[in-house]
This record gives sequence, structure tokens and C-alpha cells, in this order.
Amino acid sequence: MSVGVIVLVASACLLATNNFLAYALATASSSLTKSQNLSFTVGNEKLEPQELPEFLHPYHSRSFELTEVTLSDPSLKCNRGISYGSLDHQVLDVWSTSAPSTSDDDDDGDRTSLAPVVVFLHGGGWDWGYKEYVGFCSRNVCGDDGQAIMVAPSYRVGKGESQAWPQSRDDILEVLHWVKNNVAEHGGDPTKIIIAGHSAGGHLAACVGLDPPLLKSSGLDPNVIKALFLISCPLGIRAEDFFLALSKRKWLWKISGPIAKLLYRRVVLKVLRPVVGNASDTDMASMLNAANDASPLCRVKELQKQGLDVDQEIPSVHYFYANQKDFPICHPQVKELRYILTDSKVQVW
Repeated sequence: MSVGVIVLVASACLLATNNFLAYALATASSSLTKSQNLSFTVGNEKLEPQELPEFLHPYHSRSFELTEVTLSDPSLKCNRGISYGSLDHQVLDVWSTSAPSTSDDDDDGDRTSLAPVVVFLHGGGWDWGYKEYVGFCSRNVCGDDGQAIMVAPSYRVGKGESQAWPQSRDDILEVLHWVKNNVAEHGGDPTKIIIAGHSAGGHLAACVGLDPPLLKSSGLDPNVIKALFLISCPLGIRAEDFFLALSKRKWLWKISGPIAKLLYRRVVLKVLRPVVGNASDTDMASMLNAANDASPLCRVKELQKQGLDVDQEIPSVHYFYANQKDFPICHPQVKELRYILTDSKVQVW
């Protein structure tokens, strides 16, 4: 993977981070409100309206505005609404320069004409969001000379009602299968993939990209994942991950753990409902198991114990978060990931 592509994707991640902080954190309200005043049309395509929480309204509007402008950029091309699976929500957009590289592989399988592929996953708390939330990042990702192809998929979200996990994660695996089989037709190299994601999208990118056995069991080659670019996302959603300062000290966790776990079950699990399910129709053991399964930090530690050389098998990780007004779990969790892996394996921006 060239340095130029890394710089392009990094600039897109920084752009997405700034856009989120400037608009999504402009309000503190998190109550669900009717979304009559919001537009759900981008590029003359009317999308299914979602009952977005109020704090997402500014981010939603600004992201749609930026993507609308990007769609009119003559230097870019977007193939919208391509199905990657049999379900209605399983669609993706492919962004490229107007004259992208095309596949002209010779008999030896030469792929020098194909561009690396960046699969960019939108955020929205696992409950909401659209692939159009990241469309504007294509300007930075694709560059002026077609240095990369960007794939922006939709995936299962809870819509404030249902549990999206593990379908949301499995959707990303389906996206990677689509990339494997089809992206060369759009000028992309299926053997050079970067998975990027913001917030919930970054979490899903980590769940897939940091789990080589999962990729292998799904019929995918982990070696084609060259890097992860994660923006302001959780790397673990267990009680231990939310209270790392306590749980890393066994004696302190023995004393404070029961209180922390009670707080986690009473408060945090409600926020995690689209991942772990609703307490009214899901037993606590199942909710905690889902939280464990959806925690990349836990999974990487398990793989280490099983003898997997994580430094060799896991791609490099680039993590982006803001020093101010970002989620408080970002710093301690990426610090823990750097401890599990190595400082050179995990870059923090």
C-alpha cells in the first residue's frame, strides 16, 4: 500500500472527524424527535426517512449537503445503489475518479493498473445512518488521479427499535465478498483493501478487520486487508472496556467491579441496545454474550492466548479521535489496543 494512498485516506478520516465534531456535537439532546424538517434526498434519490435523534440532525444535514456537492463534482464518478446481497438494505455506492483505472490483467494476473479499495463505513450509533454520510470523503480518498476506489455500503441498523448485531457485522463480510468478486470491474484491486469507519462504522470495521479467523471462516483472505482507519469508535463494549482504568488493576476491579458492572447494566447497556438487544425481550446472559462478541479488544486478547501472532496476522491500525469533545472511551481503548499489539502497529492521529 503506497504512502500516497495512506495520506489520502488519513485526510478523509480527519475531514470526517472534523465534520462530526462541528455538527453532531453542536447539541447535547439525545431524545428521539420527528424528522419532518430534515431532507432525505441526495442526488435526486429519495432515501427511506429515519427517526433520527436530535443530536444527529446537524450532522445528518451537513453530511448530506457535502455529499450532494460531491455528487456534482465532474472529476468524480459515483455508481449508486449497487446490490451486494439479497436484502433490501444491502446496497453500496462505488466512488472513483471520472476516468478510473480499469482491469486489463494479463495471463500472469498483473494488477498494476488497479487501484487500492477503501471500504468506508458510516456511523450512527448502530441505530441510524446512511452510506451518504461518508460520500463527501471520496474527494480525499480517490484523489485527483484515481489513486483509490471508495466503496460506501449500507448495513443493518436498528432504527431505534431492533437489534442490528450480528447482521450489521455480517453485512460487512458480504460487502468484502462483493469487493472480492466485483470491484475489479470498477478499477479496484480486490487484493488491496483498506477498511475505514466512523463511530459505529469504525467499530464494525474493527470487529471484522481485527479477526482473521472470522474472515477465513467466511471465505475471505485476511491478507488482502492492508490497513484499518478507525474514527472515534469503541474498540470494546464490555463493562471492563468502559472502565479500563479500574479493570486493568485486578485488586481495584475486585473492589469497584460490582458497582461498575451495576452501572453498566443499568445505564450503558441501554445505549448499546442495537448491539446487545433490549432487556425487555433479551435475557442478561445473552446481552453480555453479545457485548463480549462485539468487543475487538476482547477478541484480540483471545487470539493471542490461542497462539495467533497478532502482529503478523492483523493489519496496521490508524485511529483518529479529537482531543476535545470526543467520546471519553477513545483514548483509553486505543491505548489498550497499542498495549496488546505494538506502538508501531497502531498509529494514533
